[in-house]
Amino acid sequence: MRAQARRGLAIALAASIVGLVLVATAPVLVAGTAVAGSAAGGVLNFGQAGAHGSLQGTDLDAPIVGMASAPGGGGYWLVASDGGVFAFGTAAFDGSMGGKPLVAPVVGMAAAPGGGYWLVASDGGVFAFGPAAFDGSMGGKPLVAPVVGMAAAPGGGYWLVASDGGVFAFGPAAFDGSMGGKPLVAPVVGMAAAPGGGYWLVASDGGVFAFGPAGYHGSMGGKPLDAPVVGLAADAGGGGYWLTADDGGVFSFGDAPFEGSAAGSPLVQPVIGIAGDPGAAGYWLVEGAPLAGKIVAVDPGHNGGNAGDPAYINMPVFNGRGEEACDTVGAATDSGYSEAQFNFNVAQYLAADLRAQGATVVLTRDTNSGVGPCVTQRAAIGNNAHADAAVAIHADGGPPGGRGFAILEPVADGPNDGVIASSAALGSDLRGSFLAGTGEPVSSYDGVNGIQPRDDLGGINLTTVPKVFIECANMRNPTDAALVVNPAWQQRAASAIDNGLTEFLLGR
Repeated sequence: MRAQARRGLAIALAASIVGLVLVATAPVLVAGTAVAGSAAGGVLNFGQAGAHGSLQGTDLDAPIVGMASAPGGGGYWLVASDGGVFAFGTAAFDGSMGGKPLVAPVVGMAAAPGGGYWLVASDGGVFAFGPAAFDGSMGGKPLVAPVVGMAAAPGGGYWLVASDGGVFAFGPAAFDGSMGGKPLVAPVVGMAAAPGGGYWLVASDGGVFAFGPAGYHGSMGGKPLDAPVVGLAADAGGGGYWLTADDGGVFSFGDAPFEGSAAGSPLVQPVIGIAGDPGAAGYWLVEGAPLAGKIVAVDPGHNGGNAGDPAYINMPVFNGRGEEACDTVGAATDSGYSEAQFNFNVAQYLAADLRAQGATVVLTRDTNSGVGPCVTQRAAIGNNAHADAAVAIHADGGPPGGRGFAILEPVADGPNDGVIASSAALGSDLRGSFLAGTGEPVSSYDGVNGIQPRDDLGGINLTTVPKVFIECANMRNPTDAALVVNPAWQQRAASAIDNGLTEFLLGR
């Protein structure tokens, strides 16, 4: 990115979670196609829960994102982010969304008490199979935060829960309250229905929230964890529940018996969910990809063909506060290595890292030979994908005597008002991971301690999802210039950004 006039002092914002080429507005969707075994699907059984099979070692097209136990016990289903369903034991296969176009990735499923099952996507879309009745969804409706799970109501219908703790009730399922609009220490990651009515929500720090007749039996909130909590399951007896962390640790509360865990055991992939066996005393854990169900928008700044169409890239566009050029050529090293190429290379490495963890990646451009898109379109691509996080990758063209990286964060008073705090949290995570992962110092000339609020960039003025820019280095500085042209350093930069995004998305 060319050096520009910047204003505003870095401000400390309390981190909170709110709750994702050519000249085109359509995103390039890169689903998490996996190599053999990398999408996991391994199932671990504890207590009297039977071993009914798994997908361990199977070559999957998309990562496993959840499981549900068959109502009568003796089996379970696994679901992948592309909507593929896999049935084991007594669980009947009633169809899936595998191979069908999806607006958003599937993030979970629930078994219907009378047979069949539902799948839910991160946009709140619901798909019913077998005898399970479709009672409505949030698909196509505006959400404050992405949906992360669902639960079947014992008397019919179902609930959906979003990462901000918002709950949506459908059919006969009673709405008993939610955490929507209330401050959370960590994002909600799942829910479970209490057999006697009501439901529980669980956050990644192990905090549990009880609603309706569901009794509160304790939580891990405020206690030290070796790994974030990823799921919750109800004991069929109704008097308790289990939590599981991504290292396979299990925590039992109330009358739910502790039957063992996978903590300290080698896992092929992290645990992503837990389901109780309603027909026996025990539970299953399922392995999956840690970012399964998450959507990340990656915006490689500029484009290699921009210089060939000055009329287009110089076209003024409204950036949310004023006019800005549609795009620019970007910076370059003194030897002529372009920022556009650097941005593209890092984005490709980053996309591969994210896909390996199960994320769906939305790229604003998939070549370095096109023109644009405009900054307004780049923001729209992440917004339309309902990205859980977005990052614009750049390198600066600052003063030759200065070096280092900077995180550019949005300033409130526009369409981005709802994501200022979450963008600040994302920026803080990226700053820490980039400093640790690359050894690059924070900028000596831009921002305060590597953080710079900006109100003149359409990419963050217009964002409605958590988003920041990262200026990875100063291309005009000789030390930084030697780094940005090095493929090994580009990979290190991508890995460091991946670590920061993962930390943000998992709410560690």
